[in-house]
Amino acid sequence: MPRERDSYSLWFSMAVLLLVVGLYGFLHSPFFRVQYIQVNGSSYSPEQLAQIAGIEKGTSLLGLDVDLATKRLEQEPIISRAIIYRYLPDTVYIQVEERTPIAMVPSESGFFGVAADGTVLGRLGGGSVNLPIITGVDRNSVLAGNKGVSELVIAAGILKGLPRGVRDLVSEVNVVDRDCLKVISRSLVECHLGGPGNLPEKLDVVATLLPRLDSISSQAYTIIDVSNPKRPVVRKLP
Repeated sequence: MPRERDSYSLWFSMAVLLLVVGLYGFLHSPFFRVQYIQVNGSSYSPEQLAQIAGIEKGTSLLGLDVDLATKRLEQEPIISRAIIYRYLPDTVYIQVEERTPIAMVPSESGFFGVAADGTVLGRLGGGSVNLPIITGVDRNSVLAGNKGVSELVIAAGILKGLPRGVRDLVSEVNVVDRDCLKVISRSLVECHLGGPGNLPEKLDVVATLLPRLDSISSQAYTIIDVSNPKRPVVRKLP
């Protein structure tokens, strides 16, 4: 009886081992190699995204480190969010959300885009020259991918807080003095916001007054002071 039991245990162990080896071989066979890479929501080609993510065709789909690939993608300035899916047996699907420039900022090497969260994007082409310009920022801090420039975060937040139609009237956001933030329209109506406190209330007033004053043709230089949003003051200078 003990011999029969030992024989049974041996055969069972060998069967489990063969099953494990076979399963391992199957999972690492060419059947589960990456052959197709599909993307959605990105201005990059599938090949470019795969290169950024470090995904190569022919690698194991099941062995793909999705977290690492996602982290690499989200380090790209223009990519705000990335999700990677594996579809057996051979397809990687990458869903991307991209940042778009809401403004531009001058640097030593040209104008760079600035996203709504203050992230510095890449250098802009000629087609983006109508974006509002952010002034008062140290040019040495304008580097693609930089997210820590507080002046850019404040300026982008100001623009984001304005309705699109009002934002289109803006030519400049000046942040050289944090206690006197300024929004300047294309017709040179100047909005003085004071400091960054109570910005939503201040921007509500700007959104109401700026379109009205911007549409009035006048030789006078107009200033809207909303540093106290409950008591805005409009001044016209000769």
